[in-house]
Amino acid sequence: MEQRTEEKNWRIVRNRVCIRALLIFLGIILMQMLAYMLCVFGIMIYGVAVGQQTMDLFDNLAKADMRNGTFVIAISLVSALLSGIWCGILYRRSDWRERPFDYHAALCGKNILSAAVTGIGGCLFLQMFLSMLAVWIPEAFYSYNQVMGNLTDSDMMITVLYVLFVGPVTEELIFRGAILDRFYLAFPFLAANILQAVLFGVYHMNLIQGLYAFGLGFVLGLVRYVSGSILLPALIHILFNTTSYMTDYLFDGQESLPIGAFAVLALFGAVLLFLGLRYWWGGFQKKVIN
Repeated sequence: MEQRTEEKNWRIVRNRVCIRALLIFLGIILMQMLAYMLCVFGIMIYGVAVGQQTMDLFDNLAKADMRNGTFVIAISLVSALLSGIWCGILYRRSDWRERPFDYHAALCGKNILSAAVTGIGGCLFLQMFLSMLAVWIPEAFYSYNQVMGNLTDSDMMITVLYVLFVGPVTEELIFRGAILDRFYLAFPFLAANILQAVLFGVYHMNLIQGLYAFGLGFVLGLVRYVSGSILLPALIHILFNTTSYMTDYLFDGQESLPIGAFAVLALFGAVLLFLGLRYWWGGFQKKVIN
């Protein structure tokens, strides 16, 4: 009887935890809607300030739609800032953060080097693999190419600020911070990590990005658990995005590279990724045993 009561109580706790995590996820989606309205309002205020006529103002608003790369990235940037502040507060109040925390141990040389290897290697392997895959099944990359197109068509300063810093830090605060913390209150770590990685994949809203975001999210959650801090997952995420941005810039979308170069870069990335994952998985096993 006691066992059944305990199981029922745990079921209730898990349901509540899942609802809280999903409410945070829904809140992030609502932040994007709020960011859209704020950006439109900002355009209107700017138009009034410079004395635009009514028709010119509405013409500018019509141009600032979801097909405009700079406008899309601006919305993402505003949304990320709002979400980062909110989830940063939730993360700071986390129930399973160590207090006081040894940042010197978490940010030791081995951890930073392994983070760099994981982020750069994972991105190189994934980008080269996806580039080759896109040649074979281009129809599967339609939505993915639209998202990437927004990045290349937008203002460079806004893109760099969002893609290389604000976006990665905010996403870590959301998924490896606030959401993972909620799931871990009622689930074993691996189950909690899978759940937050699934939401991270869904958050990207297209199949290709969703699939690799799930894998990346799982690894980042593992690093958060092993290191005890969100700083190293944020570093990996920043390096991942930076490598992606730089390879696109240097290789001009990668179309000009021969297949052999793709294979060599993919192999190099795979080796780095393997070394990084081996290190973090070893740290996870040690932590579980202890």
